[in-house]
Amino acid sequence: MNSAMSSDIVGSSPAFQRVRNAARLVAATDASVLLMGEPGSGRATLAREIHALSRWRQCRFLAFTCAGAPEGALADCLAGMGAGGVPGADARSAAVMESECLAGDCSNGSGPVAGTLYLDEVGELTPAGQARLYHALAAQAPAGPAPRIVAATAMNLGEEVSAGRFRRDLHLRLCVVPLEVPPLRDRVLDVPALTAHFLAAAASRHGLAAPRLNAGAERLFRRHHWPGNLRELANLCERLTILFPGGRIAPENLPREMIAGEPGPEGVGGIRLPPQGIDLNGLEAELIRQALALASGNKSRAARLLGLTRDTLLYRIQKHLIAA
Repeated sequence: MNSAMSSDIVGSSPAFQRVRNAARLVAATDASVLLMGEPGSGRATLAREIHALSRWRQCRFLAFTCAGAPEGALADCLAGMGAGGVPGADARSAAVMESECLAGDCSNGSGPVAGTLYLDEVGELTPAGQARLYHALAAQAPAGPAPRIVAATAMNLGEEVSAGRFRRDLHLRLCVVPLEVPPLRDRVLDVPALTAHFLAAAASRHGLAAPRLNAGAERLFRRHHWPGNLRELANLCERLTILFPGGRIAPENLPREMIAGEPGPEGVGGIRLPPQGIDLNGLEAELIRQALALASGNKSRAARLLGLTRDTLLYRIQKHLIAA
């Protein structure tokens, strides 16, 4: 198996590392995966990575958008992936599908396999679509060409099941391994690396020199709530690359809502106190450890990441008995 994550997977924050490590483990199996998280948080990229790290990585990866899909499109899609239970369908719904197929051996010793089927926003399936999907998955022959299912949803499917809007039996089939994909506001430590990645990608795509952020702009990037998650960050980086190629980005070059620093809906600065409370000293110590790790032990840089002076950081390192 290919052990390397793709260049599209960027991030070293603890919240992202947890889901990244879990993706590595599940990729080695054929278990169905349910990716839970907000739109734009990178669920599709993680689905492709699970496929790329699986033993069927040379087979077909097909993404199907469940939201707004026309009647019959899912049946066509399942037929195209080799799933059973959909006689007469012929995989022609290109408007809601995209496929990646790499040449190679797609056999498991008993015949061909279909690769990975990614179902985006599976909670948006109509009752008829849910029934078709359930019966197709239930009809798969163990030795036949059956796709590995990776589904994604922004909904709480457990609540949808309780409300009678989503089939319990289908939920059980899809949610063998649930993975929570964190929103960007929970990955603040990853924002600098992701910004550099998206700026470089946009510059390469448009044949331009990538701009750079000054210290003030960097602070605003870290403070922003990012309601659109990675998609919002990528779009902004592309816009800045086009408008300021090779330039230096200052706060006045950024969108008004970033400069205003409006808090997100979750609370001040996107932070929400959980009902059970927190250990503030423990949280401070953990943030210091993360900043030191991100700064490779450089205390001056770690202090800047935390908005502290170097002397204040040194005092707090001693206070929490942090080995540094």
